[in-house]
Amino acid sequence: MPIQTKNQSGAGSHARFGHELRGLFESGVFAEDGTLVPRQWHPLPDFRPSVQEEGLDLLQGRTPARTELGGFDPFLGPFSIPAAMTHSWTASFEFLRDLSPSYGDLVPILELWLDQWFVRQAQEPQSGLAKWKAATNGPSRSEIMVWRGRRVINWLAHLLPMAQGFSANLQARIWHALLADIGRLVEPDRGLLASLTQGWEPLNRRAVWTRASALLSVTGSAPGLLRQATFDEALERLEELIAADGMFADGSPLGTLSAAADLAMMTRVIEVEPINERVRTALATLQRTDGSLVTFNKQHGYGGLVESVLGPGRWRRASILKTGHIGFVESGSTRLWMRTPLGPSQAGPICEVEAGGIELISCSSFGVSALEFARHVEMLDPQMRRRDDDGHALLEGKSSFEVEGHRHTCVRTVKVRQDGRHIHGEDALFSGVNGPRVLVRGLIFDLGEGCDPVSSRDGESVLIRTPARQAWRFRCPGFDTQISQSNMNFSAGLSQNRRHQLLVTPKATETGKDLIIRWDLQFEDLI
Repeated sequence: MPIQTKNQSGAGSHARFGHELRGLFESGVFAEDGTLVPRQWHPLPDFRPSVQEEGLDLLQGRTPARTELGGFDPFLGPFSIPAAMTHSWTASFEFLRDLSPSYGDLVPILELWLDQWFVRQAQEPQSGLAKWKAATNGPSRSEIMVWRGRRVINWLAHLLPMAQGFSANLQARIWHALLADIGRLVEPDRGLLASLTQGWEPLNRRAVWTRASALLSVTGSAPGLLRQATFDEALERLEELIAADGMFADGSPLGTLSAAADLAMMTRVIEVEPINERVRTALATLQRTDGSLVTFNKQHGYGGLVESVLGPGRWRRASILKTGHIGFVESGSTRLWMRTPLGPSQAGPICEVEAGGIELISCSSFGVSALEFARHVEMLDPQMRRRDDDGHALLEGKSSFEVEGHRHTCVRTVKVRQDGRHIHGEDALFSGVNGPRVLVRGLIFDLGEGCDPVSSRDGESVLIRTPARQAWRFRCPGFDTQISQSNMNFSAGLSQNRRHQLLVTPKATETGKDLIIRWDLQFEDLI
């Protein structure tokens, strides 16, 4: 429902803006006296799910443990915490999402909290020189830009629907702060830039994205507020940061999901729809049957957000996501994802496998499913290729790294049969001609939650039973395979959720510099 900037009591009419700020907006947005001309604002939809428990804790003066901010006086709000003004969770008003209107009338409590924020804002150093003297090790330019952009988005999504319930004076301050933040997104605070110890610090990719998506969100919320040149520049930045395969520029699945959630809020900006289509293809490729996201980085979940961003309908999946060095195979009821790491890593190419809608091979907080080295290395030149022939789909991930000036190469090749009932894999580590042998911890397979492995009597194979009452036989001839319990979770009362790992290690007689491990996963019918 659209909202007017001025209601019957004259809210917004007390906020007056100077010529410097007014010049950053489209002509006609401000009256001659500097007041904002009444216009309709459309609240943004937010597809990021709220956490009800965190909202209830917040109303009782408790911040989420992950923020490490501690408790606060519920009447003064989280901005009474000394570190609140330089913490992303509070500075960007991310907590607004968890304050569901179902908790009752939030206007009185938010009036107190916002008043405290304005008090703290007034106490902050304002000039570039004062900021430099006050906090030489303060937040970077990129951090400040992200906080400001997220604050604009969160205010438009969560504060705007309640704005008319606030006092006229508070409304005026809110509109002034909102327009000032938008203006600083359009043109950075040069006084602040001058105070930075490293001079003109370039924005990182996440800051560039947040700035551009916030400006486009403003256009969706209040069409005609920003100049066309500002809109075009922001749209160009988004185009640059979303690759042709739909991945965010850093190749991160979570970064791509975050970008998709921002794009989904721009329902009234039709120009972003081609970008949105690309991102949704990448997300659909990385989506498990249960809706969650394949991250390759030991983090699970995000299913609710993925499903809300994708919406109804079937989306095309890609076989290769080049930006993230990710390959995907879907054969029968089996899905396999592989990612070749880039940068600091302790493992080679990583795999995740889903069978019958259940995680068979996964990545948890206790390890990733890959060849693990005894030390961290810097992965270079990641490659991913796919080939389909002879009733099989083949994925090959390859990356290199250097040790003592000698290049080593790690290659993972996985072949999936057309019916998805047989997977053959090979993990190889090739050492440089004169380089030292690279020590490995072993080849790790982190099994999905509820998967129960049992060694055969002869010790030559492992039978893995899944929660879907299916069974897969794992074999790795010539190597030792150990079963270890990787996790016990007692958080769900009396239930015990165990995760297991398979650890494949070379036999003691293995002395060669190069290492090649061949393994098989074969579906078995249970009697």
